[in-house]
Amino acid sequence: MTERSDLWLFRLSLASVSAVLVSIAAAQILLGLTLVTWLIRGPRRINWPGYLVPLVAFMLTTLLSLAMSPDPGMGLKPVQKFFLFSMGLMAATFLTNERRILMTITAMLVVATVASIAAMVQFGFQYVEFLSTGDLADDPTILARITGFMGHWMTFSGEQMLVWCAAVPLVFTIGSRKYLIPIALIGMALLLSFTRGVWLGSAAGIALAALYLPPRQLVRLLIPIAIVAVLASGLILRRVSMSFLEGGFAPDSSRLEMLDVGLRMIGDHPLFGVGPERIGTEFPGYYRGDNLENFFYGHLHNNYLQIAAERGLLCLGAFLWLLVKLGLDLKRRASSTDPSVKWMAVSGLSVLVAFAVAGLTEYNFGDSEVLMLFMFLISIPYGLDRKYADDAD
Repeated sequence: MTERSDLWLFRLSLASVSAVLVSIAAAQILLGLTLVTWLIRGPRRINWPGYLVPLVAFMLTTLLSLAMSPDPGMGLKPVQKFFLFSMGLMAATFLTNERRILMTITAMLVVATVASIAAMVQFGFQYVEFLSTGDLADDPTILARITGFMGHWMTFSGEQMLVWCAAVPLVFTIGSRKYLIPIALIGMALLLSFTRGVWLGSAAGIALAALYLPPRQLVRLLIPIAIVAVLASGLILRRVSMSFLEGGFAPDSSRLEMLDVGLRMIGDHPLFGVGPERIGTEFPGYYRGDNLENFFYGHLHNNYLQIAAERGLLCLGAFLWLLVKLGLDLKRRASSTDPSVKWMAVSGLSVLVAFAVAGLTEYNFGDSEVLMLFMFLISIPYGLDRKYADDAD
C-alpha cells in the first residue's frame, strides 16, 4: 500500500466515525467503502488490537447461541453487527501518530458540538411547548428528551458521552485549550439530555480521567457545567423524583421487573440464552406483573443482563473478558513515559469506564451508533503500539 493510499484510507475512516454522530446510514456506507478500498489496495500491514482474542470469543459464543436458538433466522441482526467491529481495526491501523489522532478528535468535537447546540435549541423549544400543554409527552426531561441529529435520546446522549470522555484528557494534555468551549457545550448538552444512565457514565468516565488530570484543568472544565446544573436544578430534581412514581410512568420499577425476567431467563437457559433477538418474544411468558403495556421490553436495558439472558453465560463471560482485557491494556499504557501514549490511554480508559457504567442502565452495546463510536475510540491507543513498545524497551 502506498503512503497516498494509506492517507486516503485514514480520511475515509475519519469521515466514517464523524458521520456516526449525524447519520448511521452514511457512517455504515463510509465504513463499507473504507473496507472495500482497503481490500482493493491491498493492506500493507494490519495492526491487530490486543483485544482481538476475547472479541473473537464473543463472536463465536454469539454464533453458538444462534445455532442453539429455537428460531435462528430471527437472530441474524447481532451477527450482521459484527461488521461494525471493524471500526476498531481501522482506528488501530490508520491512526498511528499524534497528528492523525488530534485531527480525528477535532473533527468529532466539531460535529458533536454542532449536535449539542442543535439539541439545546431543541430543548428550549420543547420546554416552551411543555409549559403550554403540561403534557408528559411534551416534557423534555421525560418523554420528549433532546435527540440532536439522532432518532432517539439514548443514542444521542450515549454518543455525546463517549466523545466527551474521549476528548477531555487529550484537550487538557496534548491538545489545545481552544477546545475548552466545545467540550463545555457538549457537557451542557449531556446534562440537558436528562438521561440518568449517561449522567452516571459520564461522571464515572471523568472521575477516572481525574486520577490523571491536573485538578486546576478539571475545575476549568466543570465550572460552566456546574453553572448549568445549578440553573437546571429544579428540573433535575423533578427528573429524579419521577423515577419513584408507580403506575403509568415508572422507569425504575420496570427495570426491576426486567431484572426479574432476565434472571429467570438465565436460570432456564444458562449456557446459550433464549436466543439472539428473542428477548421481546419470550418476555411476556416470563413477566409476572400486570402493566406490560406501559414499558418497552424489546431488550432488558442492561448490557450484562441482556447478553446473559439472550446469548447465555458463555457469551457474557467473553464480553466481560473483552472489557477486562481492554482495561488492563489501557491501564498499562497509561503508565507510559511517552505523553501521547499515556494520554491516549487515559482517553480510552475514560471511554471504557463511561460505556461500562452506562451499560448498567441501558443496552448501549446493542445501539449501532454507540457501538461504532465505542469500538473506534477504545482502539485508537493501539495505533500507537510501536511507540508504546519503544517506550517499554
